[in-house]
Amino acid sequence: MKRVGAITIGQAPRTDIMEDIVDILGKELTLVQAGALDGLTAAEIEALRPDGTGNTLVSRLRDGTGVILQEQKILPLLQQRILELEEQGVRAILLMCTGEFPEGFRASVPLIYPSKVICGLVAGLDNVTRLGVITPEADQIRDIRRKWERIVPEVVPVLWNPYHEERSREAADRLREARVDLAVMDCFGYSKKMRDFAADAISRPVILSRTIAARVLSEIV
Repeated sequence: MKRVGAITIGQAPRTDIMEDIVDILGKELTLVQAGALDGLTAAEIEALRPDGTGNTLVSRLRDGTGVILQEQKILPLLQQRILELEEQGVRAILLMCTGEFPEGFRASVPLIYPSKVICGLVAGLDNVTRLGVITPEADQIRDIRRKWERIVPEVVPVLWNPYHEERSREAADRLREARVDLAVMDCFGYSKKMRDFAADAISRPVILSRTIAARVLSEIV
């Protein structure tokens, strides 16, 4: 049976994510999970919080608690997890985060960046001029605009923290009022149930990053 790896920027295992992608991966693939924060103490995790000088990321601890991290601080931890998964014989590795990570990771197997996957998908669609982007934290809005305005003329960011609420009527109302052509759930924390709620509420297609990235992982191995 083929082994593939998946790295969360929080703690593994991410059972909440597996609920949505197990059918996509199928029975032929064995998924080996790792977390950037695995084995760290509460004090060590606290030291990884944003200090205002870098990109903000949001994830989850093993007990379900949400955690806010600074991207630049966790890069060495992600690199270590990549090497550990390679030692376990995985054929490809999925980063379970839509952050725009630098391309400096050392990996001898295909490394899937969900941010590039969803950006490429939207870029390949015609007639998308006003894009709704659902993101967890206000501190991410600046980065979200910079990321997506390279692809579409108008970006409408809305806040919805997937680790605090299963539905967000406020986010849906904002997207519907803005008459977006399409919406993207730009965080791996959003689930199929959340996507279905959003799509029904705004009557527009909604892209879910975790399932799209999982399909790419299943295709390349």
